[in-house]
Amino acid sequence: MALNLLDYAQVDTNTVVIKFGRTIKISSLKNENFIVQTTSATPTIVGNPFLPINTVTDYNQISRTLTLYWDEILLPNTEYVIRVINFLDAANELIAEEHIVFVKCDEATPSSFSSIRVPDIQEVYIEDYSVRTDAYTSVQIIAKNPNFYISAVNPVSGDFYLDNSYNNGRVVIAFNSRPASNFLNNIYFKAQRKKIQRTPSRWENITARVSMHSWKPEVYVDFPSDDATPVYYTDNKSYFESGYKYRIIVSKDVGI
Repeated sequence: MALNLLDYAQVDTNTVVIKFGRTIKISSLKNENFIVQTTSATPTIVGNPFLPINTVTDYNQISRTLTLYWDEILLPNTEYVIRVINFLDAANELIAEEHIVFVKCDEATPSSFSSIRVPDIQEVYIEDYSVRTDAYTSVQIIAKNPNFYISAVNPVSGDFYLDNSYNNGRVVIAFNSRPASNFLNNIYFKAQRKKIQRTPSRWENITARVSMHSWKPEVYVDFPSDDATPVYYTDNKSYFESGYKYRIIVSKDVGI
């Protein structure tokens, strides 16, 4: 089943923040692909509604989050739609058009699709260092080891909005083959977190519990709860603290 183009949107008087639900081509991020118009029977199109998009500063590729900046004053008490068109996915396939509907009052009031509040941010990112580097003449070729590599992760690497208790703090890393049990520790699966703030912050190590399914090639990295005496993979606990991003670094030395 195909993922939606839009996962989340927030409209306010200064910006429109959009989180895409799937990987998109950076070349799709251009102003003409965001059409703003009224929802009346004879719609009025707003010309040049946003400032020019800077894909370096306005788009976060890890979280798939774009910030658009209004460059037009909209009419009050009027319903508008932002049409998101002509987007291409990672396979270069055209994605169906999707809409963001909102009403401009004294402040922009999002529709039920949007949210007036930015969700608490917890991000889990998997750095796959099980991918090997091989040399061919003078060119470095990055390629998966044909015998051993990460095939999938849950949550999806770079998921930006996670519930504080997502999967009871468990991250599942699926390999194509079962790794050797001697790699199941915090040396080879390093769990870290970093505070999200304007000034630079450092990654701090977290003592996670690393285990493996009894027969599937799945490694479980369990983050500790935020209790004074932390527990692992337990119901009704909080594991991902708001305002932090989390990551797991998988050592290139992990093998079968």
